[in-house]
Amino acid sequence: MLKNRFIVSLAAIFLAQNTVAYAEVTNHDDGTTANKPSDESDVANDGIIIEGDKIELHLDRQMRSIGNASIHQNNQDAYADIINYDVQNDELHAIGNVRVETGSTRLTGPELRMRLSESIGEMRNASIVMTNPVNLIQHNRNPVSSETFSRQLGSLQSQQIGSDDNYKISSGITDENFSNIETPDQASTNALPRSSKARGNAEMIFFEGQNKKRLTGARYTTCAADVDDWYIKASEMSLNDYTESGTAKNAYIEFKGIPIMYTPWIGFSFNSQRKSGFLSPTWGTTSKSGFEALIPYYWNISPNMDATLAARELSKRGVQLQGEFRYLDTNYSGIDSIEYLPTDSMTNKTRYYANLKHNHTLGGGWSAGYNLEKVSDDTYFSEMSTRIVTTSRVNLPQRFNLNYSDGTWNFNGLAQKYQTLDLKNNGSPYQQLPQLTLTGNKYYDYFDTSLYTQLVSFDTNSNDIRSVSKATGTRATIYPSISMPIMKSYGYLTPKIGIHHTSYSLNNISNNLESQQRTLPIFSLDSGLFFDRDFKIANRGYLQTLEPRMFYTYIPDRKQSDIPIFDSGVTDLNFSSIFNENRYVGNDRVNDANQLSFALTSRLIESNTGAQRLSASIGQRYYFSDQKVTLPGEVIRKNNNSDIIAGLSGRLKHNLTFDAFWQYSTDGSKQTGTDNSNFLRSTFTGRYNPEPGKVLNLSYSYTRDSIEQANISSQWPLSRGWYGIGRANYSFKDNTFIETIGGLEYDAGCWQARGIMQRVSTATADANYAFFFQLELGGLASIGANPLKVIQRNVPGYVSTGLIPETYQQQYYE
Repeated sequence: MLKNRFIVSLAAIFLAQNTVAYAEVTNHDDGTTANKPSDESDVANDGIIIEGDKIELHLDRQMRSIGNASIHQNNQDAYADIINYDVQNDELHAIGNVRVETGSTRLTGPELRMRLSESIGEMRNASIVMTNPVNLIQHNRNPVSSETFSRQLGSLQSQQIGSDDNYKISSGITDENFSNIETPDQASTNALPRSSKARGNAEMIFFEGQNKKRLTGARYTTCAADVDDWYIKASEMSLNDYTESGTAKNAYIEFKGIPIMYTPWIGFSFNSQRKSGFLSPTWGTTSKSGFEALIPYYWNISPNMDATLAARELSKRGVQLQGEFRYLDTNYSGIDSIEYLPTDSMTNKTRYYANLKHNHTLGGGWSAGYNLEKVSDDTYFSEMSTRIVTTSRVNLPQRFNLNYSDGTWNFNGLAQKYQTLDLKNNGSPYQQLPQLTLTGNKYYDYFDTSLYTQLVSFDTNSNDIRSVSKATGTRATIYPSISMPIMKSYGYLTPKIGIHHTSYSLNNISNNLESQQRTLPIFSLDSGLFFDRDFKIANRGYLQTLEPRMFYTYIPDRKQSDIPIFDSGVTDLNFSSIFNENRYVGNDRVNDANQLSFALTSRLIESNTGAQRLSASIGQRYYFSDQKVTLPGEVIRKNNNSDIIAGLSGRLKHNLTFDAFWQYSTDGSKQTGTDNSNFLRSTFTGRYNPEPGKVLNLSYSYTRDSIEQANISSQWPLSRGWYGIGRANYSFKDNTFIETIGGLEYDAGCWQARGIMQRVSTATADANYAFFFQLELGGLASIGANPLKVIQRNVPGYVSTGLIPETYQQQYYE
């Protein structure tokens, strides 16, 4: 059927009341027929385009489009069976199968009335479909490849406001806005949701001006059209497209026909905007504190500043108050967290935790900051937290720092002390009040010069009775050195020489030992060669390398037994430390050395992609003289070679990786204790991750006479929509589980539910048990205690079921 078009310029309407018609348009005054203009580009930008099978004009004031009728203005389009448009009053009346499309939103209903110039009107019994739904909770997602999908997932909401929260009803705040405040323990959440559609309906939609809408009797969901598992319902909802915010009155969430959460009023924002308001409450239970519920309030103070206040009800202990203040500017950022329990019902004591962090760029290469932590008592973490990273903490830093850096010099000034928990069983580390470190490096033609200097004043913790007899004092260290790197395509040779000088001014020590000095020349020669060859396996090209490395060190012996130990210890033997000049960390001991370290590495590299598929290394250190310098209590080495270390790393496929390390003793005299094995240390980690939502992690760690632990964790699909989650960390030495979690996740497409049981052995108290349950409704509402932090820490490679792409889930629904 021939479609007619009628174009009216609003400017022309108001100025000259001109009408232009083309194709077959009937004028009821004189019956004449107008012809289509030759150039549609003459229509003004704010013009109205009306289309239909038949268009009628009435006294040049009203027009009617009948059959497949539509009207278009700017980026708004309306369709109906019949469209009446009053040109003089600028009123639109659409009847029958009305459909309005604007941007990514589509509204449908039986009838629409609107005054176009003022955007005022109404539509009754309206249905709404949005391809980009109102984002009550920010997800901060970016697409990534399936191979790196799980590893790049970041931290999500925790049950405590002091953690990184990405799921927050009404705030929409993301950690991306405060990326400079904390070092990430994980990247941000990087996955596209499986569905970007949402739908709803309203008894009436009132258009109340440009970008303003008011809905009555409204409901909203992200479920498919034939699935009504959950809705967010409100008696009245107001939306402002310009401010990208809205409010809802008498709002509640209905799940499976049952109301589960209600609020008389809520304000929210969409399109990643932040807005003050109450966040979703969370609840859970632990064996130490009983049932707990958290009600947080988010305060958007300014674009670069916000705060979260919360009340946390603990059934066994009382009401805890929590607060978190965050700020970010061009030159500074910080986060302050406080938890306060006025009276613990179980201990009748006031309990608190405070953590203040600040970083400031001063300009000219200078920066400063502080990190202050304090807790009311030794068992606060074990009784008030369920995270093993927190419950295992013993030393809380209280630190101020000042830094400078340019192309040559680096300076660090530090004043640091600690609050040590459970002093009866844990020794307190020395306080550095202050520690000043200056390093420099500059290259002159063929020579590379470097300088290391440090001045430290060590003091003891006055609350630690055992530290009363410990030595204190000041240590000054200077270590200038010069090297001559000789680099070639087939290898390198780097001779180096330096002078290491240390001076002590001591207190609380035997007479005649208050002032001590130590000066040592240090010579080293580092060298390596590179060999490679091309070959094929099953018609696939590979490059194999052979990389020998030798490192010689000479340091003469100096008596150091009278020097107290402030911050020194023996480093573990590995492929990094085997090439160090000094086997001790810290400056209280510098080993005597006449030794040669040797290591051999071979790599298998895929020629087409450059991916390393396999790497194997073996190394050992050879001694040409007996050991004379030791730490107090250290057993003197008697043989002329070190333990043998070996490592193996593989990535056989994109989804299968493993790493292994062994330390083997050739000295039979080291067989002490109950374990007579020559293996001093071994570790193994492996991961099978064929796709997001499928991961199996295995690890084993062994240190003779100290640690022997095995760990297994996994996320795996069980059946249609069901995923199992679990982790077990077992200590063979203690014959007990250190930490275990077990739970299930269910994904219904537009909502997910997960329940997790956790047991944690703590450093300062008995084991703590916790239960987490969360109901997540299409990414728009998160109800209950969020276990995602716990799961992600315990199951590396875990992916929330709501973030797994359909391409990987489809097979489990067939």
